[in-house]
Amino acid sequence: MPTFIITATRNIDRPQIGLHISRGQEFTININMMGITPCNLFNNSRCQNALYQQFQINGITVPLSDSSVYSRGAWDIKMK
Repeated sequence: MPTFIITATRNIDRPQIGLHISRGQEFTININMMGITPCNLFNNSRCQNALYQQFQINGITVPLSDSSVYSRGAWDIKMK
């Protein structure tokens, strides 16, 4: 199971849902699929539900339709 450390590259604010992620804040993401790499973590449609669940585990509840949070550009991604 691939494990990733993702780091916010900018502040992410969603005041309507009470979410604030500071630039530099790190989260551990575990994806229960083989073949997932940092390059395709956010660009793989198979990962969407897994990412959503992992974000919830880390205290981030954001709809899948929020493309700026579920975007590779919002995160620095390293494989652990």
